[in-house]
Amino acid sequence: MGEENCTAVTEFILLGLTDAPELRVFLFMVFLLIYGVTVWGNLGMIALIHVSSRLHTPMYFFLSHLSFIDYCYSTIIVPKMLANILNEDKAISFVGCMVQFYLFCVYAITEVFLLAVMAYDRFVAICNPLLYMVSMSRNLCVELVSCCYLGGTVCSLIHLCLALEIASYRSNEIDHFFCDLPPLLSLACSDVSVNELLLYIVTSFNEITTIVIILTSYLFILITILRMRSAEGRRKAFSTCASHLTAIIVFHGTILFTYCRPSSGNSTNTDKVATVFYTVVIPMLNPLIYSLRNKDVKEALRKVVRSKMVEMGEENCTTVTEFILLGLSDVPELNVFLSLLFLLIYGLTFLANLGMIALIHVSSRLHTPMYFFLSHLSFVDFCYSTVIVPKMLFNIFSKDKTISFLGCMIQFYMFCTCAITDVFLLAMMAYDRFLAICSPLLYMVTMSRKLRIVLVSGCYFCGIVCSLIHLCLALGIPSYRSNVINHFFCDLLPILNLACYDVSINELMIFIVSTSNEIITIVIIFTSYLFILITILRMRSAEGRRKAFSTCASHLTAIVVFHGTVLFTYCRPRSGNSVDTDKVASVFYTVVIPMLNPLIYSLRNKDVKEALKKVLGSRLTL
Repeated sequence: MGEENCTAVTEFILLGLTDAPELRVFLFMVFLLIYGVTVWGNLGMIALIHVSSRLHTPMYFFLSHLSFIDYCYSTIIVPKMLANILNEDKAISFVGCMVQFYLFCVYAITEVFLLAVMAYDRFVAICNPLLYMVSMSRNLCVELVSCCYLGGTVCSLIHLCLALEIASYRSNEIDHFFCDLPPLLSLACSDVSVNELLLYIVTSFNEITTIVIILTSYLFILITILRMRSAEGRRKAFSTCASHLTAIIVFHGTILFTYCRPSSGNSTNTDKVATVFYTVVIPMLNPLIYSLRNKDVKEALRKVVRSKMVEMGEENCTTVTEFILLGLSDVPELNVFLSLLFLLIYGLTFLANLGMIALIHVSSRLHTPMYFFLSHLSFVDFCYSTVIVPKMLFNIFSKDKTISFLGCMIQFYMFCTCAITDVFLLAMMAYDRFLAICSPLLYMVTMSRKLRIVLVSGCYFCGIVCSLIHLCLALGIPSYRSNVINHFFCDLLPILNLACYDVSINELMIFIVSTSNEIITIVIIFTSYLFILITILRMRSAEGRRKAFSTCASHLTAIVVFHGTVLFTYCRPRSGNSVDTDKVASVFYTVVIPMLNPLIYSLRNKDVKEALKKVLGSRLTL
């Protein structure tokens, strides 16, 4: 091509995984969830290995470094990718691009070597168990790990030095979600055959060397396993090897597929999908494959938790089969008033939300994206109010305020799922309003039925996954000092207050999950309404501005009330909290908000009123 088309660049533009705008929010939520699991899985494994003397063995020494590497090279890629998914400015400086590529390359190559070292460690442990601790001495382990880091650093420096020699590029747009070497080379104006040859040679050499070590180690392991007399021992050993080899095949397979095949005729989209596996998915899976399925890790985790038992006699701690819900108040004079009040509120919640769902279903006028989201909001509000209020009303009048342990866990899980789904739905509704007001001509095209289903499915998915995390941690509590819950429903915090064991992990996860969900959704809401505000201020019609401001004010009022109570309840430090304060705060988002949402979002809406009149008119004429 002509030299005039080639220029030196100061920044690159990362085009990302896809250019489909309707997939942005879905991809953001999926990769944010995966990255969260990656961070906590790997850092948690490092911390557990550090504090547990049971895991101070060569195997877990290597595992701690594997977790560190997975955390590092995932962190180098994913945060920037997440920012670019939501941000219109996808630029990265030339220096930033080179640093990202170099660090990613260092950790990826180091992991290749470390997987081979771990296979060798397993060979020594299984084939020479009596000499294992002598052969795999501390000095040897440090030397092996140091060689892995050295190999990654040297190989990456070779690629970096050659990449810096490229004087000019025909474009600064990288069709990838991070600064990887093959996409960079495809933009170079000069001949890069030397770079491609070295990339092929270094990658192939590393792969062949490590695969030979892995295959040789597992060949001897297989021979040793087949000689074992115990069928149970063989089964466990085969299971461990199968998990290890599965991860190795996925990791090495994607690297060979991406870097060791001829570059001519490659599909960039195929490279992107392959790269997602070893930059995003593999770092999340490794703690599960190598560690969390391991009996030693589970026992070490239990020991750490038990060692932090709260200072009370063991005789006061028992397993429970049922809980007693004390309710909102212990003043009997208030029972009738509270029951009538909450029965009235629940009746309005029931009729308003189910009525809104039915109206949206039967009225073709309301078959639009906005009301699609509203119907799901009404469904979620109905569900999580129904999970709480009927049991609360029953307990007000009944002397038997018990709830089974299983029933308590189900109530908590269902409530948590619906509440978190509600948080994300409110954000999606703000995004929907942003498209409707800021891009009205493209609204129905952009907010297609497929995108609406994807967004709503993403909301339910996040609610289910986040709730499962809390449920699994709650089910891990072995005993309680009492079965009396000072609350009107089975919320997680009152349950944790009764635990005999240290629940700092549970409380930390509550804070992290709640804060993460709040930050993500508030950023989406704030950004959407910022653009809405700018668009409204540019409107020439005073009446149009007034109506738009009125709608935004109602929406934002409900959001502030809902998010404010959630943040107040779950995201503040637990020390010195008042249970009664938590109860009052909980009433707002479990009882009041589900009643208000149909009024705020729907019944004040002209389209809803017209649709209701039309439906009622058609019924009266029959």
